[in-house]
Amino acid sequence: MKRNDLIFIGATLLVGLVALFGFTLYDRLSAAGGAFAQVFYRDELILMIDLDTGSYTVYDTQYKDLVNVDYAEEGTFYVPGTTTTEHFADDRMIPGVKLAVADGKISVAFQESPKDICQYQPPTDSALEPLVCLPNELVVTVRTDIDPDAFVPDVVME
Repeated sequence: MKRNDLIFIGATLLVGLVALFGFTLYDRLSAAGGAFAQVFYRDELILMIDLDTGSYTVYDTQYKDLVNVDYAEEGTFYVPGTTTTEHFADDRMIPGVKLAVADGKISVAFQESPKDICQYQPPTDSALEPLVCLPNELVVTVRTDIDPDAFVPDVVME
């Protein structure tokens, strides 16, 4: 390698690290005090969860009946997935994708897809790290720019 190639590679890496630091700093500074997970199924917002309090809102969509919030007080939410067949998320025999909320972060606890890649994503509370489960047509984004007082849940969990 020539000296100019090494300088170019080094400068590119430095610019990338500065950009990553800048985006992370902007994400933290623009936070309004709360973190909210928005769950999209087939590009439609079906569920919003306050990651700090566990309160949630189920939106009135055609998938409303497929969202199961019976175990929300435990931090467990079941949402629809397109690749679910005869396998169930746990011994409760509830089909779909199992989302877990713990310590202010959300993660995919169980899902069914060809390589089960969705549940290997680490828990997130950052707007820069969404949970993406394309085989199940499910995307979970985290919003930190919503004022917690503006969020009015259907049910408030204690």
